[in-house]
Amino acid sequence: MPVSVRRIGHTEAVRNGGIIVAAYAEPPWEERWTTEDATARLHELTTTPGNLGLAAFAGERLIGFVFGLPHTAAIGPGLHIAEIAILPSYQRQGIGSTLLSALEREASKLGYRHIWLVSRLSGGVAQYYGANGYQQSTTLGVYTKRLAATAQGT
Repeated sequence: MPVSVRRIGHTEAVRNGGIIVAAYAEPPWEERWTTEDATARLHELTTTPGNLGLAAFAGERLIGFVFGLPHTAAIGPGLHIAEIAILPSYQRQGIGSTLLSALEREASKLGYRHIWLVSRLSGGVAQYYGANGYQQSTTLGVYTKRLAATAQGT
């Protein structure tokens, strides 16, 4: 079945949190997303001003998406790929690459000068992004810190 790509809005996105749940449950991620958290993530993405969301469809079925968020840096306006997820049964068929290419074309039309993302340093995911023309930064790293849980409102 041919795959089509088009923009996706808030309502359509938040109805498809199950894509994140399914996609990230598989290796190499093996993350345990809840539908509630995945839906909240899609809400965050689609309500960020300037978000650029594209979805892949097999017929009428939404099978994957990519979301880019504006991120201006010293080198000019850029787009941060904040999320990309494809249903596992549709992975390794070129759909993610199709979505990335479509996002890059749209970003270029909108005047963005660069596009970037954060992902795994090695393995299949790193090879995938390399095959799509992305290069690992030699100067930047990702730093994280877990925060202590507190009761909301205190």
